[in-house]
Amino acid sequence: MRALWTLVKFLLLLAIAGVGALFALENSQQVNIDFVLFQSTALSLGLWLMIFLAIGTLLGLLASSLLIAYYRRKLARLTKQD
Repeated sequence: MRALWTLVKFLLLLAIAGVGALFALENSQQVNIDFVLFQSTALSLGLWLMIFLAIGTLLGLLASSLLIAYYRRKLARLTKQD
């Protein structure tokens, strides 16, 4: 069962990577991004979108992990009091 689950995860990761590659290839227009303090180099639109998707995902995971850690500490404190 574990080998099947690993295979499913691998195939899902491969499919996501394939869709991401196709997305980046279809959006090949070169764009510059103007940030507040500096201007970026020209990269394809698909690559910029993938970068911002990855950054947003990581920030979301960080925010949720901080919230989970807070509630775990709170739960540990409450169970220690009993």
